[in-house]
Amino acid sequence: MLLTLATLIPLVTLVTLVTLVSCIRFAVTRAAGRGLKRRTLAGLTRKIINRSLVFACSSLILAGSIASADTFVRIDTDAGSFAIELFEEAAPITVENFLGYVDSGAYDGTLVHRSVDNFVIQGGGYAYLPQQDSFAEVTTGPTITNEFNLSNQRGTIAMAKIGGDPNSATSQWFINVQDNLRLDTVEEGYAVFGRVLGAGMSVVDAINNLQTVSVNGFSALSSAPVLGVNGNTIADVDWVDLSMRSISDSAEFENGIISVALDAGELGRALVDFRITAESPATVITLDPTTVLFIGASMDEMATFNSISGEFFIPTLTVPGGSGYKNLRFQLSDADSYSFTLQSFEQP
Repeated sequence: MLLTLATLIPLVTLVTLVTLVSCIRFAVTRAAGRGLKRRTLAGLTRKIINRSLVFACSSLILAGSIASADTFVRIDTDAGSFAIELFEEAAPITVENFLGYVDSGAYDGTLVHRSVDNFVIQGGGYAYLPQQDSFAEVTTGPTITNEFNLSNQRGTIAMAKIGGDPNSATSQWFINVQDNLRLDTVEEGYAVFGRVLGAGMSVVDAINNLQTVSVNGFSALSSAPVLGVNGNTIADVDWVDLSMRSISDSAEFENGIISVALDAGELGRALVDFRITAESPATVITLDPTTVLFIGASMDEMATFNSISGEFFIPTLTVPGGSGYKNLRFQLSDADSYSFTLQSFEQP
């Protein structure tokens, strides 16, 4: 049979539908059959097939997630910045738990405390306190139920937990540097809840390639990545510190910064920051070009920029307290400084 574009498209669609149906059947079977372990050839075969389906279903979900996301998280580290999108449908409990730490500022000032070559980088557990010349653990909330539904493929972010207790995750997370399919089979699977976007894995890889140090008295910091070591004490170490911010609307204002999820058409999609640089006689916002972070993904509602007309449009701008503004229209007023002047807006 000669494969043409006309025959290939239905074939691909059929394969996708078959895989999706298998995913649904697998999910139902897996939910109903937990706790049943039979050491038979048939049982082993089913186990192998199930693992393959986890990987196949994950690939479909990861590919489909490119279309739209509900929430992005920007992660700024001393080694560079990257963004992740969160899988709220596949792991709702895990995403809510993670965002609780992000939005409370619990992760700000923490460090990437673990890096295993060609395996993972891990954070969310410790912060370095220069005043005390010591480390502090992140204050954690209750443990959460394990939501293993997606495979630990390269670029995914998952929750760390205590060995022997699948439902012990709190604040610590890790990013898979390679396809770590073994993590799908141990401890009832490690719960994937998002993935790194755009060229973000270049930053993750750079962190994973840094030299590591072991800190006496802190077993969890036995392979901490560092940017440099200038002496023999922990005060002489340049740690990989980080901070996080979430964005679930087209724009959010906090601490003098307007964080924007921007769709600039052919220029690409990105997370960017603006600062208010004038309030009278008109409001002017100015782009910080150092914050531009291309993501290659979209959310249901994004700000837009028309490079021909110079119009910058924000559908929704949220501010602390839950209030906000709608349909903000700005006009490019200074191309050299990337400044925009407010033309109109609506209050809900």
